[in-house]
Amino acid sequence: MGLDINRTYFEQKYASLIENGYNNDEASFDVIDAYLAGKPTRSKKQKKVNKSNLFWFSKFIWDFSEEVLNSDSFVLALSWYFTQSFTSNFGLIAHITKKSPSAVSKSIRRSEIVLRPNSDKWLEVKKLSEYFPGELTELMQVCEKFQTAHKQRLDLLDKYQEIFKVVTVFELLSYSSLYAFKGFVEPSYSLDGELLSTSVKFNAMTKTLEWKLSISEPSSFKLTDINIAKSLKVHLSPVVFPSSEDSSVPDSLLHQFSELVQAQVELNEFLSRSVVPFCFDDEKHYFLNGSRLECKTLDDAGDKAWKLNGRKLTLLDGYWLNRGIAEFASLGIAEKQIGSKDNHQRNQIAYIKAFGSALQLNDIYGIGETVSTDSGMDVNILQALLSLELMIAFYSKDYVEVFYSEYENTGHWKSALGMLAMSGLLQKSGKDFQNRFPLTWLNWKQKAKNIVGWTVSEAFPNGNLKAAEAILDFWSLDFKKWSIALKNNNTQNLPELTERPILKLGNYSIQLPWMMASQLTGVNVINNLRRFANSRSELKSETSRIEESLGESFKKRGFKVIASYIPLNSDSAGEIDLICKLDEVVLVIEVKSTYRRNSIKEALQYKKNALRKAGLQIKRKTEAITHLLLTDDRFKSLLGITDASHCKVIGWIADTSIEFDHEYFNGFLKVSIEEMHIALNDDAGLLMDIEEIGSLDENDGELTSLYQEGFSGESFVDVIEHSKIWKSVLEKR
Repeated sequence: MGLDINRTYFEQKYASLIENGYNNDEASFDVIDAYLAGKPTRSKKQKKVNKSNLFWFSKFIWDFSEEVLNSDSFVLALSWYFTQSFTSNFGLIAHITKKSPSAVSKSIRRSEIVLRPNSDKWLEVKKLSEYFPGELTELMQVCEKFQTAHKQRLDLLDKYQEIFKVVTVFELLSYSSLYAFKGFVEPSYSLDGELLSTSVKFNAMTKTLEWKLSISEPSSFKLTDINIAKSLKVHLSPVVFPSSEDSSVPDSLLHQFSELVQAQVELNEFLSRSVVPFCFDDEKHYFLNGSRLECKTLDDAGDKAWKLNGRKLTLLDGYWLNRGIAEFASLGIAEKQIGSKDNHQRNQIAYIKAFGSALQLNDIYGIGETVSTDSGMDVNILQALLSLELMIAFYSKDYVEVFYSEYENTGHWKSALGMLAMSGLLQKSGKDFQNRFPLTWLNWKQKAKNIVGWTVSEAFPNGNLKAAEAILDFWSLDFKKWSIALKNNNTQNLPELTERPILKLGNYSIQLPWMMASQLTGVNVINNLRRFANSRSELKSETSRIEESLGESFKKRGFKVIASYIPLNSDSAGEIDLICKLDEVVLVIEVKSTYRRNSIKEALQYKKNALRKAGLQIKRKTEAITHLLLTDDRFKSLLGITDASHCKVIGWIADTSIEFDHEYFNGFLKVSIEEMHIALNDDAGLLMDIEEIGSLDENDGELTSLYQEGFSGESFVDVIEHSKIWKSVLEKR
């Protein structure tokens, strides 16, 4: 069968596969995967092509079998069709709907088109439902119910946002701080009367700030001492320092801000608890009971797994803190006083947490001693971690704890805030008073000078200003740049407010004490570097170090390790990250490096895209290695194998993230890299809640080996496949 020059890329590829002996389904899956991989690629000299048109106007799609149409790969591809607006082939989609309405229904949900009722594709979906009323009627009714509920929440949010269009960004931050401090002692509730958690309020305030930045003019980012003073006089001082002056304006705006947060929470929770499961979770069935929208959970295994992951992450935090304690002790500084006597214990904890985070970043994420910031400056990662931990200790002690103490004395949150602010006026640092307002501000250059002492090292015994500036740059969120990205709809991979807690507004550094006291430093660094700053020059070398570090852990256990191997006998396998052989076990490992996801939506999208693809990759790579062991003596010699007939080849997906651990993708196990390291180190006993550290009995702290009958390739596989590092810990608690 010759190739027709009039065929599209995908038609040529399909024909070539058939010519080379693939059956129709095999060729179909291969071409679908090529589309999902962004093929065809083009050189800079080639004209841009509409890849979606090339694929969706391919003739072979009309002949796809039901097995292909119902596959995860095709459902994902079809969801892409409903997501974009520049390709439409209604005849084909109608044909697919007739053959497999369930695949089309699932793809419509996956595309999230339910939230885009004004789009051309929604009109196409409605037209489909008219052609096939029996298959799509219920789905359309459910979608329309969701759309009504979504509009109601958007309208409510718009009502309260309107009030805050006239306040400045600085003033919005002021009200968020007042709201947060009040929330420390007076619980906040949703519109349904549900108690709002700190994380829920964080998310709502992040979205509120994003909205404000998306509508702010460039002049909003020019902050001066004069307009700060004017703002404080109207919006903060009447609340913090009650007097005979009228406080009706800030009192009213604070009340309105609380309702704005409630409205944002209502929208966020509607999206995360209802829309996201409807779109992405096949175990949630939404239906109409009369006029009421209801949901039936077909299988709660996914919900249980998500909760279990949260428990595992808590134990991992304890693991790395234990590692930090050991590192702190080994450096001989445990007996030295760090800072003032009053701050010594807090400073010790800051050092320990920084050491633990640095070890995690190095061992699991391949992050070296320094990384580059947004402006190109190099920052020492340990100094950056330590600086943030010291800031957390400072804001916890001198702001939050003082506020709680004053609240106990006064019984009112406003009075407590006033006493907190007054305590700053009574303390002087040189000629300046201490700022103890519910939010702090300082000239950017002065802020850098203030933390020079935290950059002391052997090379710079008095600290280094450039290093301090690099630390600020690393942790800073530039509001002007953030605003531009939001206005350009460049919202992918934008940081969470908590991930960059030093806010840059003009020439000022703004910090929110309530937020600083609730930081998760290690998580913030991971997400900064692997999600937000994911175009750094060091990223490729970090990914290599992840593989090298895992390979070294295998070598220490006696495995023969081959890294970055490219089989010569396979065009499709590509580079194999790790091949590890011990006894008769040959492990083929596909390494994935990513970030810590904070939402179920992000996790589910990762599962449907990256992990689905990883399952396909590891299948090809495992098959290639199995073939080599049977046919290639030179390859066998690299692994020290003379007779491969008894070797068991096992493929695993090793991921820096923990989501969907111990699930199988295309028949292959996915497991976290942290779990692999812990299993190889045999130190699962270090996994514990942070609160338990230092409070366990002596016998509880003893490490029990996972390998009671000795370590072997088979016993290691057994520990991993049966999740024994977690069972050994979770069963105790």
